[in-house]
This record gives sequence, structure tokens and C-alpha cells, in this order.
Amino acid sequence: MKNLKERSQEIALLMQYAVPEAERVPARKLLEKYGDDAVALSVFHHFYSFLPEGLDDAITILRRLARRESKFLLCATTSHGDYLYATDSEAAVFLGPLAEGMPGEVLDFFGFASPETFPKTHQDLGRFPVHVPPYLDRSLCPACHAAEGEFHTLGCPVEICPWCGGQLTSCPCRFSQLGIHEMDKEAQIDDLLELLYAKGRIPFNAEEQAPAYPTSPADLD
Repeated sequence: MKNLKERSQEIALLMQYAVPEAERVPARKLLEKYGDDAVALSVFHHFYSFLPEGLDDAITILRRLARRESKFLLCATTSHGDYLYATDSEAAVFLGPLAEGMPGEVLDFFGFASPETFPKTHQDLGRFPVHVPPYLDRSLCPACHAAEGEFHTLGCPVEICPWCGGQLTSCPCRFSQLGIHEMDKEAQIDDLLELLYAKGRIPFNAEEQAPAYPTSPADLD
């Protein structure tokens, strides 16, 4: 998989052909602000690869409408409209124009009441925060983006082992508890999860588990 710098460079190349000349400078500045954010870069890459209206366009602002586990619901605002994306650090899925709402399964996943009310409650986008890179949001795990009180994505390097108090991905407890020397079967993951919950899996705690970052969300202003 490409690193963040390579992904940004690829997006910048796409923008040369997708963004109107008059909008290229601010569009590039926005890309630079999110250059270390894999979640935002997923949206940029999808948007500039496919252009929802088939017209030259540029993202002017990203807003976070919802988040659950490692998934984010972002709205990309452009001169042509507002477009919804379900995204994580790997890829983005285009959900369509904001005015048209969302598929029912996406609404359910993010906990919205109904397809009918969603467009009405999201007409005023100014009520929703500008997207902040998850690694700058200290209420989220910097690795898997779990929120306070949520369980980490299994395999997250921040998760604490409930048996020894060390780093779950590095300590030997998962092997000793399963009575194996290596994990090479999917069923072993299910067995490990069962043991973790039985022991008392440790959820994300921002105060105790999140490392401090020198940069603040204000740097995106």
C-alpha cells in the first residue's frame, strides 16, 4: 500500500486535470493541510478520480458528520454541491449528494433515525465540525480511531493486554492464552476475542492511552 506522501502526490497529479485553474491554489493548500491524514486522503483520492458531477471541481471544505469505530461519515463541499463519503484510512465509498440522503444500511451503521429526516437535519452544514485528522483528535485512538470507551480494532498497537498490562500486539499473552506458538487461522482470532471479553477487554482511554502530539487542530484553520 502507498504511504501518505505517495498518496498525496497521486492526488496532486489528479488535481492537475480535475481542478479549475482558478481554484488550484486553495485546493492544493487544503490537500497539504490533510497530507498526514489517511482518512481525508481517501476522500480526496476518490473525489478527484471520479468527480461526482463529471465536471472540473475542487473540494473547499471537509466536515465530519458522524464517526463509528474506524469509519467516518464526511461531507465534501465544492462549488457544485455537497457530497457524502463513508471512509476510513484505507479507502472511501461515495454515497451521493447530501440532498439525496444515504442508503439505509449506512444510516443504520452511523445511528441515524431515518432516510426521510437525514437531509433535513443536515441542511445547515455549519452546525457540523470541520474534519480534524484523527491523530489530532485526542478523544480518539491515534491508531485505530476508537473513541473513549470503545474497544480498539483488534490488532491496534495501542490496545492494552488485560492479562499483563502490556501492549497486546507485542506481549506473549495471546499465544499463551490460546496455547499456540503463532496465529495463522481466522478461527484463532475469534477464540482470542472470546478470551479477551471473558477476561475483561480494556477499552480506549484517552487520558491513559493516547500519546501527546505537538500539533493542535487549530493548525488546520
